[in-house]
Amino acid sequence: MINVFFDMDGTLIDSANAISAAVNEIRKELKLNPLSRQVILDIINTPGMDWAKELYNIDDFHNSSFKEGFEKYFIKHYEESVVLFDEIIDLLEFLKEKKCYLAIATNAPQSSLNKILSRHNIIKYFDKILGVSLGIEPKPHPMMLNLLKQEAPYDLSVFIGDSQKDKESAKNAKIPYYHARWYQKDLKADEFSTTRELKKLLEKHL
Repeated sequence: MINVFFDMDGTLIDSANAISAAVNEIRKELKLNPLSRQVILDIINTPGMDWAKELYNIDDFHNSSFKEGFEKYFIKHYEESVVLFDEIIDLLEFLKEKKCYLAIATNAPQSSLNKILSRHNIIKYFDKILGVSLGIEPKPHPMMLNLLKQEAPYDLSVFIGDSQKDKESAKNAKIPYYHARWYQKDLKADEFSTTRELKKLLEKHL
């Protein structure tokens, strides 16, 4: 039995279109030209990037999430276009049957998580849900993963994410990491493109 920690956006939930639409709606309000989806995702997922400057051309704006201050835009687009990746519920059912401790560590605001996860009927699978809030550092800082490790019941924890920030957070927390590259080919040993592939990676620890 193991502790399995998940990132949310891009790992459990296919939110790329929603994030891109929300960012570009904000940019339109700010009289800025739209950015491509890939450029937006690269900015969000690159450690050390000044997301406020790059996404919104705002200087000296030090919120810990690119969503803070603009929540209404993201809530709107999450409700319109976000879906779970294929067979995520089957994966969570499988892990709960194996008595795994499941948790989420996401850079999304803590205040938004219950609504998002409830909407997709997956909140019931998780023993702990951590997002960014006052006193909680965003990834790649290892704080969220370290807090989860302290609460989790088993000796071994693994983290599943989809970005360089997730990978660095796992490295900083000194736990194994598996990387989501949904529906892609030419994978490395610690990467997966389907839930079936992820199950095989996790079964090595079960």
